[in-house]
Amino acid sequence: MDEIRRKQKRLKGIMRALVIFTAVFLLAYIGVAPAVSDTLGSVGITVMNYACDILVIISLVLVLYYYSKYSKLELFLNDVEAEIEDNGYYLTAREEKSVEEYRRAVEEDLINSGYKLENDLVLSELEFDCRALKKSEFVYIVCIDELEKSDVIAFLDSAIYDVTVGNLKRKGNCVVAFISSSIEEDALSLSKAVTAMGRKNQLKFTVALVDVGLGKVYFSGLMPTKCQQMTANYIMKCEVPIEDKYIGKEKLAFQGELKEKMKSFSINDFKNGTFSVH
Repeated sequence: MDEIRRKQKRLKGIMRALVIFTAVFLLAYIGVAPAVSDTLGSVGITVMNYACDILVIISLVLVLYYYSKYSKLELFLNDVEAEIEDNGYYLTAREEKSVEEYRRAVEEDLINSGYKLENDLVLSELEFDCRALKKSEFVYIVCIDELEKSDVIAFLDSAIYDVTVGNLKRKGNCVVAFISSSIEEDALSLSKAVTAMGRKNQLKFTVALVDVGLGKVYFSGLMPTKCQQMTANYIMKCEVPIEDKYIGKEKLAFQGELKEKMKSFSINDFKNGTFSVH
C-alpha cells in the first residue's frame, strides 16, 4: 500500500503542477499575444498556438489518466488509512449502565433533536428497536446482549436496503448503533468501516458499537464527518470535536492486522474486486 500511495501522490503532484503551469502559460500568452504578433508575425503566433494546444491536450490526458486509475482507489485507501490510524475506542459521556436505559436515553435525545422515531420495526426479517429519521439523516438502534460480527453485517445490510430501497435515498448519512452488554472481538473489526454509495459517495453508512458495561463506543471517529457528529451527539452525548477525555488511546488488535494485510494490497486486486479488507 505504501508504494502505491507514493506513486499515486507523485502522479497527483505532477498532474497539479502541469495543470497550474498550463493555466499560467495560457493567461500569460493571452496578455502578450499582441506583442508576439508584432515581433514574430503570423509564424510566431501559429507556433505559440500549437504550444498552447499541446499543453492543454497533455494536461487533459494526464488528468483523465489519473482519475481513471486512482480516483476510486484514493477514496478506498483514505478509508482504510482512517481505520488503521483511528483511536481504538471512545468513552461515552452517558451514565446509563443497562442496555434498556441506554437505549431510552439515546431515543430521548433524538426526539429532542427533531427526529421522528419508530419503535420495534421488522426490516428484512430482522428486529430493530428503533429507527430515527430527520431529512437525510438516519439512526437505527439495535439492542443485543452478545454482539457478533455476523449480527453487524446482517443488520447493516438491512439498514442499507431500508434506506436505499424502502426510503429511496441516494444522499444522506446513516448510523446503525448496536447497544450491547458484550461485544465479540470479531465484531470490533467492523467498527471503523465506512460504507459509501453513489457516484460521489453521497450516501454513507457507519456503525457504532456500544459496550454499556465498559462505557466504550467503537466507531469511525477520526475524520470529521456527519456520521461522526451524529454518533458523538446522540450515541455518546458529547460534542465534536471530541474532547480528549472521551478518547481511548489504545489501538484494537484488528487495526494492526489490517496494517499488515495492506502490505500485500495491489491495484489489480482492487480493480478485480478480489481484495477484501474485512
